[in-house]
Amino acid sequence: KNNTHPQWWRDPGLRRNVFWIAVLYFGFFTWGYSTALLNCLQPLPQFNEYFHNPSGGRLGLIYASQSLPTVILAPAIPWSNDFLGRKRTISIGSLIVISGTIVGTLSRTTGMLIASRVIVGLALPFMSVACVCLVNELAHPRLRGICATVNSSMYFGGVVVVSWLTFGTLHWHQSTNQWAWRLPILFQALGPTILVPESPRWLVAHGHLAEAHSVLAQVHANGDMEDELVLGELGEIVDCLVKEKEEAVGKGMWEGWKDLWRTEGLRRRMIVVTIIGAGSQLKGTSAIASYITPILNLVGFVNPDKIAVINGCLTTCDFISAIAGALCVNSVGRRPLWIISTAGLLVCFAVMTALAAVFAQGSSMPAAYAFIVVLFILRVFNGMGWSPLTHNYPAEILPYSIRARALSFFTFLETSVLAFNLWLHPVAFQHLGWRYFIVFVAVLSALLIAIWFLFIETRGRTIEQVSVLFDFSSNERRNRMGSTFSDLEHVNGKSLDEKRGSKSSS
Repeated sequence: KNNTHPQWWRDPGLRRNVFWIAVLYFGFFTWGYSTALLNCLQPLPQFNEYFHNPSGGRLGLIYASQSLPTVILAPAIPWSNDFLGRKRTISIGSLIVISGTIVGTLSRTTGMLIASRVIVGLALPFMSVACVCLVNELAHPRLRGICATVNSSMYFGGVVVVSWLTFGTLHWHQSTNQWAWRLPILFQALGPTILVPESPRWLVAHGHLAEAHSVLAQVHANGDMEDELVLGELGEIVDCLVKEKEEAVGKGMWEGWKDLWRTEGLRRRMIVVTIIGAGSQLKGTSAIASYITPILNLVGFVNPDKIAVINGCLTTCDFISAIAGALCVNSVGRRPLWIISTAGLLVCFAVMTALAAVFAQGSSMPAAYAFIVVLFILRVFNGMGWSPLTHNYPAEILPYSIRARALSFFTFLETSVLAFNLWLHPVAFQHLGWRYFIVFVAVLSALLIAIWFLFIETRGRTIEQVSVLFDFSSNERRNRMGSTFSDLEHVNGKSLDEKRGSKSSS
């Protein structure tokens, strides 16, 4: 039993819970805004004139500069989240983003612009990992699936805002031309605040059991400390943390990374995390999102007004489809959305390759317009699966003890591939043109096969229950659909500890 109304908007405690989750959404909003910022500044004549028309490798360097800090600082992300806490990490990250925004707004040279992107890039991975963890760890179990996936979708909320903001400044009078690009940079300062409570899982892990109990009661039961759901959640958290601590191999900051691979179940999780982290940047949508101008140039669209309008409409389509996908995670399920989204992207890229080739041979405008239509369909398929699940699915399949470290590895992998791609894409489009799309068709084919065989369904469970599913074989998972956490602790009459021990000894 739970002391909350079935409809969250009619319950004061759940309204407060949803408000705190909404505050945390600004973490991904800022990430999306910052990532899309330079792409949206490219069509602005004022920006190009001021920075001497950056292109090719120089443009790629400006793009990649925001992702490079993560490659170096990724090992510190779990330390910040696990020792400083989610709340302090978000607070510090917000201050760093504001500092980088000020430098970018006042930029006078390309060096200052790159410096501002590096400063913002220092904070974004810390802040985003903390927000992902805290959203999953604060949300009411009944709302967690939708709340967590909407969090990922808010990335596109930031993209939509910066797209239409730069479209609005495109026609500003020449006397205010510098603010046509400075104002969009200034809006980058929007970010989460420190209004939210700390994660109850982090509090339990650091010995603050009473405070964790109080937070759970506040966010999940209108302050009722004896609520059955609250007591059950607290017991699950304590049991999980005790088991994970007993099994942990690494005790130090660096040795703790061994824990990511110590059991068969964890290795299975990390393979999935790796596929998502690398696949999210290799499947081609990041190239389209970051370099819409050269891509539209491939099919004859060179007018800045048309490019800005198409980009704004595409980002709005991204946001709407991502929200729609997020609202379907409980009814449709995670695995079907992964499969449908990836298969749809594969078909769209294959069709776009053919249409771009037709246009290259005869400048066929029907092929160009068909290319734009397929581009919108592609964004719908991306939004309904990859957008809401890319950051939520890894967070919910990971146990607490390695969640921050594994998400840091995920962020490191994602941003490392992104940094390389942001440098590579303009060079590849410049030399290969439409043929570059063939690479994405091959990548998506491999991703579809991997998702079909490795991804499992996780809907309908608490985050503790989800975190142990990967310890079971496919047959055992099917036999235990609908089981409680205490049921999940035993497999074929043996506890998970005994089962893992027998596997390791064999």
